[in-house]
Amino acid sequence: MILTENEIIEIKGAVSSALNQVYLHDFSLIERRAHERSCAFRFGLYFTESVAQTSFVNDLELTIDFDYNRNIENVKNMEGFNLRHGIFPDIILHHRGFNDKNIVVIEFKGHWSGAGRDDEKLRGFTNQEINDYNLVWAALLDLQNV
Repeated sequence: MILTENEIIEIKGAVSSALNQVYLHDFSLIERRAHERSCAFRFGLYFTESVAQTSFVNDLELTIDFDYNRNIENVKNMEGFNLRHGIFPDIILHHRGFNDKNIVVIEFKGHWSGAGRDDEKLRGFTNQEINDYNLVWAALLDLQNV
């Protein structure tokens, strides 16, 4: 799937809006160094609201999922990530069960977490030469205690 420039702007705006809501309403999660999943969950709630304000709201095939490890009927896997249950993107906006409308994958990193491989995972998710996920855009959200 190819996104238009306007659709990319809409997705970036929805991500930015949802992240602003996390900092506005749930900053205590970041201050308390809560697990990234707690922050991702709250973000997902706000992201759902933000996407509903975009042109993507009319596409009833799109779903926002948290820790979704499926690739059609199989588990998501990627070279260098040998996990028995597959790879779990924190948040994904996609067509569940298909790879025709996979829009965005988002990973979270808390300032309190050790160095991870999230950036490598995101590059892999969007690299259509090494997998068939067909994800168009990726974002690494680095949660800072500002």
